[in-house]
Amino acid sequence: MASASSPASGGWATGAWGLAAVAALAWPGHLAGPLDGAPLDRVVEAILVGLAVPVLWWLHPSFLRHRISRALIASLILAKVAALPLAQDGWCVQFDTPRPLVADATGRVHTWDVRADWLSDDPRCSAIMTRPYREYREFPAWFFNMPPTDANLPQLEDRPPFAEFDMTVSGYLHADDRGELIVESGDTMTTGLVIDGSSVAPVSPSRSQVVLEPGRHFVQIKSHLTNSRWSFVPLWNGSPIGSSGFASATVTAPSAVDARLRGLLALLTQWIAGALIVGWLASLVWCWDRATLAFGIGAAALLAWLGSPNADFKLTPWAIGAVTALGAAILVNVAERLQHLRTAFVLIGLPWLAFVTAVQIHHVGRFSLYAAGDDMWMFQRFAYRIYLQGYWLQGGEPTFWFQPFYRWIAGAWHLLYGDSSMGEFWWDAAGVLASALFAHLAVAAVFGFRWGLASAVLALTIVMHSPTWTFIGLGLSDMASAGSIYMSALLLASARQRGDVRITAALAAGLLGAIGFYTRLNNLPMALAVCAFAIPMTITTAGWWRVTRWWPHISWNAVTGVIVMIALAVLLFTLRTYHYTGVFSFFHGTTWGNHALWQAGHSAAQNLQAMLSSLMMVLTFNDPPRFSWYALPLLAGFAVAIAALMGVPRLQVPLPLALFFLVACSGALAARGVAYAGRFSVHLLGVGCALTMCAVASIVRGSSRSSDPVRD
Repeated sequence: MASASSPASGGWATGAWGLAAVAALAWPGHLAGPLDGAPLDRVVEAILVGLAVPVLWWLHPSFLRHRISRALIASLILAKVAALPLAQDGWCVQFDTPRPLVADATGRVHTWDVRADWLSDDPRCSAIMTRPYREYREFPAWFFNMPPTDANLPQLEDRPPFAEFDMTVSGYLHADDRGELIVESGDTMTTGLVIDGSSVAPVSPSRSQVVLEPGRHFVQIKSHLTNSRWSFVPLWNGSPIGSSGFASATVTAPSAVDARLRGLLALLTQWIAGALIVGWLASLVWCWDRATLAFGIGAAALLAWLGSPNADFKLTPWAIGAVTALGAAILVNVAERLQHLRTAFVLIGLPWLAFVTAVQIHHVGRFSLYAAGDDMWMFQRFAYRIYLQGYWLQGGEPTFWFQPFYRWIAGAWHLLYGDSSMGEFWWDAAGVLASALFAHLAVAAVFGFRWGLASAVLALTIVMHSPTWTFIGLGLSDMASAGSIYMSALLLASARQRGDVRITAALAAGLLGAIGFYTRLNNLPMALAVCAFAIPMTITTAGWWRVTRWWPHISWNAVTGVIVMIALAVLLFTLRTYHYTGVFSFFHGTTWGNHALWQAGHSAAQNLQAMLSSLMMVLTFNDPPRFSWYALPLLAGFAVAIAALMGVPRLQVPLPLALFFLVACSGALAARGVAYAGRFSVHLLGVGCALTMCAVASIVRGSSRSSDPVRD
């Protein structure tokens, strides 16, 4: 297999070109097309640009070393820059409400469409229409998630089906030949069509049509929307807007030069983007090991088929069980030189991402209405205030009663995917996958590649059967936090396996840990515990009290990088609180006082009981704590970590793994989380499954591997 699969492949140059490729493909284009960039509101575009390209960048970075690849990336950037002076494709959508929907609003309501005036206080266009809206969730009307201006919970009249508002769609239509313009709308919409200043009488309450001569025409369509039976589909000779059969549509009138250039430039942009993605995929198929790629693609296709939503959007037992069936990957004959993290990703990660995509793909191009008052609703409204109202540092509240960083994450995904929450589904799925791949890496370091695969599959199996599955994409901070910390641990542990950790890698790991801590403050101990992977994973707990066994093998670059970045994060967090409140305190304004277990006036026995209950709540996925079979890896992992550190014979567990797990548990001894039972167990999933699999492997292999090698 070519160097594309080597864990060490890449470097600064390929990293920079990869970033350029992602930016070029995602950048919102002025000229519409199947691959026109943000918002990624079409299924194929969302999968290719939003999922496939980041995966290719990590999995096959060597593609970016070729001159042809770099020429395509540079050409795509130049083509999009050249299109900036041209008229924006599509029509301008304006939403006007009877009263302001958003606190501190200074003008028309925004949507998450970065092609519109999203940085303006009073946007001329709320959105740009380049596709039909066939049902109400396809309208760019995410703004109904915002609370009333009095900051209370939304009332019935604030949301569909009881809300009323006006929508005006306007722009230019450029007809090469004589044709018929039809506008179909929903039966709870009152719609009027105006062409070149003249009203067109509707042929029915939900349909207007007019024959237009060749040339440029100014189109205005005004609608009043009630209830939620909405649709809005402009057709030109039967072809919907956004399709190749629809006449050219622009927001403003193009110049003569513009009109001559735009068709050629639009075609060129789409061909370059398509060639880049297809070429990258073809290069991966050509370079990668055939057996592992065949298994990964075959399993991905099977899981995608089983995960495809049925009428009630419920998973079948076959779909749930298929994730566990990924354990068949241990039967694939993988050459020793290919037994690394990227191969594990192909065997396990590709099918997992395909499965989540198939289950949730109906969210692309559709907005979600969040339950008013819930944490996820709060994160969404704060995201609006950050990105669309300019509260970049304040973030929606002076002190963080709600977890801090997830609101910035949610808003960033909205900029890329528009009103849709699909980015959050994929980000949470990636966080879960990071924990599973971490479990693979930890176990494979001592017991081999197949045992590592089994550990990863165990982690995903627990996800499917525990409450964890229901939290994917829900809009809570837990998976994003755990995923960032596991990515930090993966970066540090894999770098440590290759030798001493470079300070740049250590700082990057520290940054990921700091993001995990910011995303969920409870996980600060776990973020700091990433330092444990400054010790090679091949050093087990046997005789850990003999410090001379592992002390000389510590990477001090790793320790320094993580501690410096997290200490800086704590300082910046405290300084921000001081800036808004005048109180120099890390805890001021957070929920620490409400959730702290060490309460004044409580006896030592009461505090110990509260700590034990909190720990068992985390280890059992249930609140109040109770046994469930899917909690076995966490319960067993806790017992294994304790037993290994106590020196139980023949129990081989990587020392950093045991330390990481116990420190990660320590957060539950200081504060107890509330609501959404199971969410506080997510961060222990990967390491708990790894410890459990280490115990199983130790039992199976017996004394055949009782030595404690240090392969540093």
